[in-house]
Amino acid sequence: MIQDYLNLDDGRLFYTVSGKGDPIFLIHGNFNDHQIWNEQVDTFSKHYKIIRYDLRGYGLSSTPNSSFANVDDLKALIESLRLHNVTLIGSSLGGGVAIDFTLTYPHLVQALILASPSINGNPYPMNMTWQGIKNFFNVRLKGHKKAIESFITNRFWQYFFPSKRKEEARKKVLNNVRKTSNFCRFSPNLSTTVKPYAISRLREINIPTLIITSDQDHPFNIKTAENLHNSIKLSSKIMMQDCGHLPFIEEPHEFNQLVLDFLSNRSSDSIEL
Repeated sequence: MIQDYLNLDDGRLFYTVSGKGDPIFLIHGNFNDHQIWNEQVDTFSKHYKIIRYDLRGYGLSSTPNSSFANVDDLKALIESLRLHNVTLIGSSLGGGVAIDFTLTYPHLVQALILASPSINGNPYPMNMTWQGIKNFFNVRLKGHKKAIESFITNRFWQYFFPSKRKEEARKKVLNNVRKTSNFCRFSPNLSTTVKPYAISRLREINIPTLIITSDQDHPFNIKTAENLHNSIKLSSKIMMQDCGHLPFIEEPHEFNQLVLDFLSNRSSDSIEL
């Protein structure tokens, strides 16, 4: 596995590369970093070149101090690695990044896999927005460590964590979330998104898309996945059972097989065409 940094004009991105073959980018969501994909990298890298990276403001990547765009960062990383025809796998916020990137650079993306994804321009419920604001308030009032524990014990956010019955999966998520480098490091206002917002442009996406949702996720996220499926012509949707917001950790073998089957079927369809 290669580990390196991509230097940008106003920051840097940490990334890893594993395996050989067609390139697949794994894009993490909020409160996580590239290691949230540890259960995927070994399996996927047997068949593909797997690139994981920390979004700016997470993990080992730099903390933003001026406006930036995740789409621009991903474009810079793809160009630096001299890749094309990439597949994007995005979780939550990372799914929103993957969607925005596909709308901006459709010629670079050949397939999308979205796990409990967000959609930029899709307004969050008032309570979800307020709970997110509270996380930032708590960092300033209590410090990062206490704010993170408040987040973990907050009843609202329990859909984010595997149930206590899934002890190993829950521990992995907790360990990732408890890194202070993954929690409210910068003002969300610094992160700029593609406009017009993706929510009004989903029908422009014309590549094979797999949407994976979970029955125990927040109802808003389940509805978001349904909206995506109804709007993206070449999409399929699968609901994983007895999982919350991060199904690829709760049931990694099932998730990994769903992804490999989707990619294998897409390749077969391409050959037939």
